Amino acid sequence: MKKVVKVLLVLLVLGIAIQFIRPSLDNRPATGDWAAPPEVKAILQRACYDCHSNQTKLAWFDQPAPAYWLVVKDVREARKVLNFSDWDSLPKAQQAAKLYEALNQVEFHVMPLSNYAMLHHDAVVTPEEVTVLRQYLLTLAPKTVPDTAKQRIALEQFAHWIKTPTDTASVKVAYNDISYHDLANFGDWKAISTTERFDNGTLRVIMGNDIAVEAIRQGQTHPWPKGATFAKVAWDQLPDSAGEIRAGAFKQVEFMIRDNDKYTATDGWGFARWVGGLGLKPYGKDAGFTTECTNCHQSMGDYDHVFTLPLADTLVLYDQAAYLPDSVAAHPLAGKVITSLVNHSHERTMMSTLYGNDIAVKSARSGQSVYPAGSVLALATWAQREDPHWFGGRIPAQLTSLELVTVGPGAGPVYTAYDGMPLAKKTDSSAVVQERIQYITSRKASVFP
Repeated sequence: MKKVVKVLLVLLVLGIAIQFIRPSLDNRPATGDWAAPPEVKAILQRACYDCHSNQTKLAWFDQPAPAYWLVVKDVREARKVLNFSDWDSLPKAQQAAKLYEALNQVEFHVMPLSNYAMLHHDAVVTPEEVTVLRQYLLTLAPKTVPDTAKQRIALEQFAHWIKTPTDTASVKVAYNDISYHDLANFGDWKAISTTERFDNGTLRVIMGNDIAVEAIRQGQTHPWPKGATFAKVAWDQLPDSAGEIRAGAFKQVEFMIRDNDKYTATDGWGFARWVGGLGLKPYGKDAGFTTECTNCHQSMGDYDHVFTLPLADTLVLYDQAAYLPDSVAAHPLAGKVITSLVNHSHERTMMSTLYGNDIAVKSARSGQSVYPAGSVLALATWAQREDPHWFGGRIPAQLTSLELVTVGPGAGPVYTAYDGMPLAKKTDSSAVVQERIQYITSRKASVFP
C-alpha cells in the first residue's frame, strides 16, 4: 500500500511539474482580413480558425500537459499548411487553390483530424455547410472566355518548341533529387485519363509509363506496383467563341513515382514538379515541398494516394465509366496523345482526346500542316462527369463517339466513325466526312517539352 501511495505521489509531482513545460503558441495579429461572404467566413472561423489561423482559442481540456503539447504541435503544423491570418500574403490563384484543397479534405473526412473532432465538435462541417462552401468556390473559378493574349502566348510557345527542343539535361533536378532528364520521355507515355480543372483554368492529361499501364490492364492498382510512374501535364485553357476549350500554353508537369523503399517518408511515392512553361523550374524552395504533396494526396489513402481514375481498354478496371474498347481498328489507347479538348457547346459537355500513331504524332509535334502517308489519328469523345475525387475537376464519363482518320498513299484520308456504347459504325454524307477530316487533322499538337 505504501508503494502505491509513493507511486501516486511521484506521478502527481510529475504531473504538476510538466505543467510548467509549455511551448509557446504565438497568436500574432492578422496581416490582412480575409474577404468572403459572411455565411462562408462564419463556417471557416468556427470550424478551422482554431488551428488554421493566429486566432487559436484553446478549450479548457486543451490546457493541461501533455494534451497541451499535442495541440500546440498540431496547430503549428496546421498553420504551415494553411493560415488565414496570413491570407493576404498569398497570390489570388494560390488562395483559391488552398480553399479548394481544404474543401476536398473536408469532403473526404481528412479534416478535421478524427482525434481532434472527437472533443472539438465545432470543427465538424455539416453537409449543408459543405454546399455553401461549394457554391462560394464556384465563384472563384476562372472564367472561360476567349483571351487573345493567351492565344498569342500559346502560338509563340508552340513555335519556339518545334524549333528549339528542350535541353532536358540542363533542367535543374527537383529539390528531392528527382531528375527531369530521367523522365523527359513522358510525352511518349500512354494517356490514362484527362481532366478539365475548372478550379484553376487548366486542361490536364495524365500519362502513365509502361508499368502503370500494365497495372491498369491487369487491375493491379491497389496498391500500384513498384516503378509505376505518372506524369500529370497541365496547359492553360484556351476557349473560343463556339464553346470549345483547347489546350493552350504548357504550364507545368508533375510526377509521382512508386517506390516504397526509396520514398518511405512520403507514403511510398516520389513527387516532383516543374513549372514556368518551357523554362521548367523545379517547384518549391527546398525538399520540404513534398509535404505539400502528401498533405493534398492524403485524402486518397483508400486509392493508394492516387487521384486519377484511369481509362481502360479492358473490363478489369474497378472504374468502368470511361471504358474505351480495344475492339476497334487503331486501338486508340495504344497510341500517343496529340492533344485534348473540351466542348461546352453541346447539351452535355463533351471532352475529347486526339491520339495518333508514331508517324502522326511526329508530324503533329513538328508543326507540319499535312499528315504524311501512314498516319493514323483517333479522336475519342466522352461525356463528362464531376471528378468524384476532386471538387474542381471534371473527367471522362461514358464514351460517345470514336472517329478514325487514316492517311494512305491514295486519293485522300479515309474517315471511319463509331457512335454510342457499344460502338456502332455510322455512315455520314461526304460533306460531313470532309468537315470532320478537316477538323481532326487541323488540331494543333499540345506542347510536351
